[in-house]
Amino acid sequence: MKIALLTNGPGELWGWVRPVIAELRGRGHSVSLWLLPCQFASGYERAVASGLGADKLEGPCGSAWTWRALAKEKTDCVIQLGGDLLFGRRIAERAEAPLLCYAYGYKKGMERARVFTAYQSMAESIGAKLKTPAHVIGDLVKDSLSLEKGKKITGASEKSGEPHVLLFPGSRPDIRNLSIKWLTKVARHMETLIRGVRFTTLFSPFAPENEFPLWESAGLNPVKSGIAVSAAAVMKNSDYALTQPGTNTLELMHCGLPALVALPFDFLDAAPIGGLGRLVSGIPLAGRALKEWKLRRSLEQFGGFLSWPNRIAGRALLDEAVGKLTAYDLAERVAASLDDEKKLSRVRGELLELSGESDKSGGKGAASLLCDAAENAVSGQNLH
Repeated sequence: MKIALLTNGPGELWGWVRPVIAELRGRGHSVSLWLLPCQFASGYERAVASGLGADKLEGPCGSAWTWRALAKEKTDCVIQLGGDLLFGRRIAERAEAPLLCYAYGYKKGMERARVFTAYQSMAESIGAKLKTPAHVIGDLVKDSLSLEKGKKITGASEKSGEPHVLLFPGSRPDIRNLSIKWLTKVARHMETLIRGVRFTTLFSPFAPENEFPLWESAGLNPVKSGIAVSAAAVMKNSDYALTQPGTNTLELMHCGLPALVALPFDFLDAAPIGGLGRLVSGIPLAGRALKEWKLRRSLEQFGGFLSWPNRIAGRALLDEAVGKLTAYDLAERVAASLDDEKKLSRVRGELLELSGESDKSGGKGAASLLCDAAENAVSGQNLH
C-alpha cells in the first residue's frame, strides 16, 4: 500500500511523523513524505526528515510548486500530520484516496477528512465544530519518545544528587539567539539562589551543532537529541525544566518532569505568526501589538493556559509565566519550585497519570491505531 504523509513544522515532523513512518514501514507499506511550506520551520526539516526512513521525500518548497506537485502524486491513502488541509485534499481528490488527519485542535477542512486526536478534551473541542466527532487514539508524541529506548544519555545529564535544571532553547535560529542571552542570565541568577545547581540545555534535532561552542562557553552544557541521545532519558534524569510553549511540554508530561513554561514578551518580536497577520508582524509596535493580542486570545481559548498538559487537564500542573518578565523573575520561580519537594513529587505523579490516559487500546500506541485506520479506510472497512 502507498501512503502519502504530509507535515510542516519541526514539532509535527519529529513528534508525529517519526513514529507513524516507523509503524508504516514495519507493516511493509511504501511512504512518501511531503514537507509543506511552514512559517514555523527551523530550516533543517529536510535534513532531519531524510533520516526517518521514507521511500520518497519532497519539499519543502514554495506553495505554488507544492500545489502543482501534489496533483501528480499517486497514493492509496493520505495522512496529514500538520499544515493546511488544502494540501491534503489536493492529493486525496486527485488520487481518489481517503484523507486522514491527526491534530490537537480544529482546523479548516476537517469536514472532508477522517479526524484523529490525542485526548478526549481535544476530541470534544474539535467535535464542537464538526458534525462527526474526532476519534481519540492517544498521543503520537508518546510513541515518538518510545522509539528512543536504549539510546544513551550524556554524563552532563546523569543523576548526581545536585539540583539539575533542564533548559530548552527552541528549534528556530532567531529564538535560540534570544534564548542564549536570556538563559545565561537565568543560569547566573539561579547559581546565586540554588547551591550546586547544574544545567543541561537540550537541543532539538533541528539545531546545528556549530552553535554549541557558544552555549558551552556560557556553562549551559548543550546536548542534542536525535540519533544517539535520548531526549526522554535526559528528561527523566533531570529535576526541573525551564521551557517555552510547544510540543516539548507534552514530552515533559510523558517523562513526568515538572517545569516552568515561560513566555517573556521580549520573545514576541522573534515569534512567527500565521495567516494575514504575517503582513504586519514585522512592523514595529503594530507587529508586537498584534502578537500580544493573538497570544491573549489563544490563552482565553485554552482556559488561560500556555502548555499542553495544563490545557488537557484543565488545571495547572506545570508552572507557567507569561508577560513582562525578567531573567531574575524566572530564576526565582525555578528556585522556589525546586525548594518544594512535596509539590514536585505530586506534580511528577499527576503528569505521569495524565500521560497514561493517552494509552487507548490494549497496549497499542497512537501510531499503530492510526495505521490501522488507514488500512481500514483503504480496504473500505469501518473504523470500529
